[in-house]
Amino acid sequence: MERTEQPVILTIDDESVIRRSIHAYLEDYDYRVIEADNGRTGLELYDRERIDLVLVDLRMPKMGGLQVLKTIRARAPNLPVIVVSGAGDISDVVEALRFGAWDYLMKPIDDMSILKHAIEKGLERGRLFEENQRYQVELEDRVSKKTEELQEINRRLCDVVESTKKLLGCGDIRKSGAMMLEEFARHMDAAGGSIYEVSENSLRCVHSLDVGHAVSEIALPLREDSVFARAFDRKEPIFIPDIRQEQKISPSGWSQYGDDSFLVFPFIDRSGKPLAIVSLHSKRHPPFVAQDREIGAILASYACEALQTAGAVAAMQRSEELMLQAQKMEAIGTLAGGIAHDFNNILSAIVGYTDLSLFSEDCPDALRKNLEQVKKGSRRARDLVRQILSFSRTEETFEGPVDISPTIKEVLKLLRATIPSSITIQRKIPSSLGLVKVDPSRIHQVLMNLCTNAAHAMQGQVGSLNVELSKIKKDEEYFDLHEIVLQDCLKLSISDTGRGMPPEVVAKIFDPYFTTKEKGEGTGLGLAVVQGIVRGCGGAIRVESEVGTGSQFHLYFPCCDVKDIEIQEDRTYEMPMGSERILFVDDEETLAIMAGEILQKLGYRVRVMSDSVEALKEYRMQPYNYDLIITDQTMPDLTGLELAREILSQRPSMPVILYTGYSTSIDGGEAKQIGIREFMMKPLSMTNLAQTVRRVLDGA
Repeated sequence: MERTEQPVILTIDDESVIRRSIHAYLEDYDYRVIEADNGRTGLELYDRERIDLVLVDLRMPKMGGLQVLKTIRARAPNLPVIVVSGAGDISDVVEALRFGAWDYLMKPIDDMSILKHAIEKGLERGRLFEENQRYQVELEDRVSKKTEELQEINRRLCDVVESTKKLLGCGDIRKSGAMMLEEFARHMDAAGGSIYEVSENSLRCVHSLDVGHAVSEIALPLREDSVFARAFDRKEPIFIPDIRQEQKISPSGWSQYGDDSFLVFPFIDRSGKPLAIVSLHSKRHPPFVAQDREIGAILASYACEALQTAGAVAAMQRSEELMLQAQKMEAIGTLAGGIAHDFNNILSAIVGYTDLSLFSEDCPDALRKNLEQVKKGSRRARDLVRQILSFSRTEETFEGPVDISPTIKEVLKLLRATIPSSITIQRKIPSSLGLVKVDPSRIHQVLMNLCTNAAHAMQGQVGSLNVELSKIKKDEEYFDLHEIVLQDCLKLSISDTGRGMPPEVVAKIFDPYFTTKEKGEGTGLGLAVVQGIVRGCGGAIRVESEVGTGSQFHLYFPCCDVKDIEIQEDRTYEMPMGSERILFVDDEETLAIMAGEILQKLGYRVRVMSDSVEALKEYRMQPYNYDLIITDQTMPDLTGLELAREILSQRPSMPVILYTGYSTSIDGGEAKQIGIREFMMKPLSMTNLAQTVRRVLDGA
């Protein structure tokens, strides 16, 4: 191996001839040789000079070679030492090697090349020892540094574990965002940073360490050269050691950072949807390092999982609440059905006997006037029952053309007693503007919902609720409502002077379960139902609102053409009559007798029975003795539906009319499928009964 500097050889021998011969020989090979005539002098020279190899004799005055060897080995264990001695005793050789000699040469040295070879071998061995020692020191230093790094990573990971316990307890990012950001900043030793929530149209700052500097909102979509855009696109953390070197990236928000390293952590859910993003800068001991990125990625993963889990738990709780609410509504519907059944039976008697009295030719005018009021009240009671039945969602709705102005006035009277006196109700409800095809109970439901919402928006303040009904010609008002065919409409407007709503809330108010009310104050279903009712009538709805000024709801109902208008029950006209034979069955004896009297007044021959089982026996004995069967649905032992099936099994062409005060087991469509000609709802008016009976008999 080529030497880069002159090796230094120390020769310790009491024979000057030997020293000089070695000296002269080695100098020819570019060695520097230092001589000592005894061991003590040799050790002194060793202490003063940088010695690469020692040649030592064993037999010397003052200090022998073994003592020199022992001393040098104590000071420099890896220094090459070669014994050159005239002593030929094997024990001297063994002793020298035991004390650390690397080689042993016998005097006289006849061939000096042997000495040269021994020296070269010793120097090479020494060099290897020295290099190995240096490598060992470097390796130990590396291991020490790696151990320190691993200990630091382990410490940080233990700290991360503690932080994940906090993060897993997070729910709504708006409530937990500050804690999340502070945990990230603590782990990264960052003095600045922000956390943004991803909304529909922007990134909204939830919390920031850069008070007065961080941008409160960043519009979406992001610029392509934005660092946030890169993080969302890659769905992984972004680590920028020196943002000045990133020519293709521009800051998404504040650009005046305390140093030039930067970290961004996107929160991406399992479906790949971005939830939030954290940015960190201004590390207290800059710059950020790759380890910060990895630690932050772990935190981001747990934070994202926590947000998703909390969202799933909240959705589950919401579902449970809605299920409980649905069960409550179902129970209310069942109760409403029972009430409606009994109430309709009572109304049937009132309406029936009122009609009988009005049909009588000798009814005094004064009494007739009073009876007309009774009948009018009965119709209002009938509509009230329909509103009660709206809880059950199974009622037969009346969708005949109606004037909705009386219903609106009635609702406003009811509202006046329920909303605070600090809210004034202004109304402009003209009559006879036109007819629309809608169930009045649905108008009642829509108006109650919208007006109650308006009152809630004005809660705790003096306000005004305005309700106006007007007629809009198809060419008088332009509105961008593609759901509705352009035609004359009735426009129902409900406005308030409440808090109003921002555009992003207006865009969501018809979504099912979306609500601006506090927990427990609303289900979020009201406006969705309102929209469904209006659209079900072929209409449309428009909303105008501004924060601080209030809200306006405009409902458009298409007017009916004159040809679509059916004769209304409220009008007096000649009722159709007949002489056919009718079997009338109702377990309510009062109703059965009343219906029998009405049918007899109309000229029919009637057999009235209050026991459905007996009625079936009667029919089986004389199946061709009757032209029509009219039966109530809800009866003990044998329901009207079961009775009808038995009758139709014996005589399929037999006309049957089924009527009920309320039933969940059958509706009009199902009744007609099994052969029943008509399905009627109580209360039965004389006019309605006369028309239906005649229509069925004429079509038989």
